[in-house]
Amino acid sequence: MTKTVALQKCNEYLFDDVYFCIRRMMELLPPPDVKGKVVLLKPNILYPKKPELAVGTHPVVVGAAVKAFVERGAEKVLVGESPAIANSTTSAKLTGMYDQVVYNGGEWADFHEPVTVMCPEGVKVKQFEFARQFEEADIVVSLSKLKTHQLMSYTGAMKNLFGLVIGLNKAQQHYRFPNKEDFGNYIIDLNLAANADYAIMDAIVGMEGPGGPGSGDPKKLGFLAASDNLLALDWECASLVGYDPHRIMYLEQALQRGHWLKSDKEIKTIGASREECLCTTFKIVQDPAQTLGHMLPKGLDLLAKKYFIKTPHFNFKKCRTCGRCEQICPAHLIDLEGPNGTARLTDKTKCIHCFCCHEICSFGAIQLRRF
Repeated sequence: MTKTVALQKCNEYLFDDVYFCIRRMMELLPPPDVKGKVVLLKPNILYPKKPELAVGTHPVVVGAAVKAFVERGAEKVLVGESPAIANSTTSAKLTGMYDQVVYNGGEWADFHEPVTVMCPEGVKVKQFEFARQFEEADIVVSLSKLKTHQLMSYTGAMKNLFGLVIGLNKAQQHYRFPNKEDFGNYIIDLNLAANADYAIMDAIVGMEGPGGPGSGDPKKLGFLAASDNLLALDWECASLVGYDPHRIMYLEQALQRGHWLKSDKEIKTIGASREECLCTTFKIVQDPAQTLGHMLPKGLDLLAKKYFIKTPHFNFKKCRTCGRCEQICPAHLIDLEGPNGTARLTDKTKCIHCFCCHEICSFGAIQLRRF
């Protein structure tokens, strides 16, 4: 595992351009030898939305990655994901990802059958239930989208592997680890268990603003990135759009574990320059409770975190009564008994602030506010 991140400028989702960039990154920073092996690509599909909304990994990036690994001699290239609510295959078809996978020589893998994966190094979790295709794969690749995230501030290559957990089981992990620090350690444990071999970041168009990861605004960034070190990739990409990665809790936790990096100073970039890929106008999501907590004495920092915590607020005029938020709420605090049968939060005092409802609402009917 290197400490290097390959960057390539790419301004449009034109297949030939994206394919060339992915091949170029693989030449600069090769993935493991895939000849005769089964490769599992894990893209991001939060829910089925048009690719231009930047909710998930763009189908062209997925198709180009499939072609690149097929041409490197992979025996089989599987592509799979498990959206929290929607059907996996249906979602892939509606986004156009399914056709790209099949056309370029891959197979779509519907994640629905679990296998147990051990994690002896885990701090919070010693075993996981991943999709069965993970066990079949020799090489695992994270194909992520660069986005803001209300709970974790930023989501990329490492957080993307949370999708190896099947369906609503992901929401249950939020209930199991409602504390942000504990959930961060859970994500790090999951990445240790997954032990992904390579990652490609779709940052041609990212998602910015407080609506991320599902309802934010598309933001043209114009680059792709790749690495065999997922923390280095996330650290570099987060930095390029204006984050201080030390303030992104789970990235800092991963750094402190020392598995991927001993210091962020070890990270090197090749290919396009950082200056070419830098974005100074990206609207990041910060955690004001965490930031203020660093400035206050012990004791008062806990009060700050409690005071600044956000709570879902439901806009009945935008609600389409689809019931997804009711399904996904791990604490079972949402029902459809609001005005005209719309969604509502039944008890704000028991909300665990996982923001799963906000993440899954595709109609913008759930806002997160502190007061």
